[in-house]
Amino acid sequence: MNAPIPTVTRKRSWPPALLVVLGVMAAIGVAVTALVVWALAGIVDAPISVVVNGTEHWPPMALGTLPPGHKVVLLLGLALAALALVVVVPVALLLGLGGALIGVVFGVGLPLLVALAVLALLVSPLVLLGWGLWALLRPARNASDASASAATTMRA
Repeated sequence: MNAPIPTVTRKRSWPPALLVVLGVMAAIGVAVTALVVWALAGIVDAPISVVVNGTEHWPPMALGTLPPGHKVVLLLGLALAALALVVVVPVALLLGLGGALIGVVFGVGLPLLVALAVLALLVSPLVLLGWGLWALLRPARNASDASASAATTMRA
């Protein structure tokens, strides 16, 4: 009876450099969050009012007077808006630059390619004439040179 061959499975671990980078990124994220919270702490008691064309639509109120549930919803809404901004702005830039690149390729590259094809077509009779003149005017090979080159190619 055949016994199963034991195999050694190696436990995979994270590369130390990746762990350092992730740790630094996490520390930066915590620091930025702390700075934002510290900066917004002074705004909590500032009165907020919505006025459109001189008409007040929302009575002045301070963020500090909001109930805790409303503060959480406001914070989640701001976080969602920030995340959407982080995604939407790069995507809009990439789409805009991609569209511009496609426009440049079709607007400049395609006509240039057509111009080169037309130029190649127009110059082809001159190339054919030059090749024919070169074939007629080049020095003739000796029979010994031709046999030596044939023998060299047959050996290779």
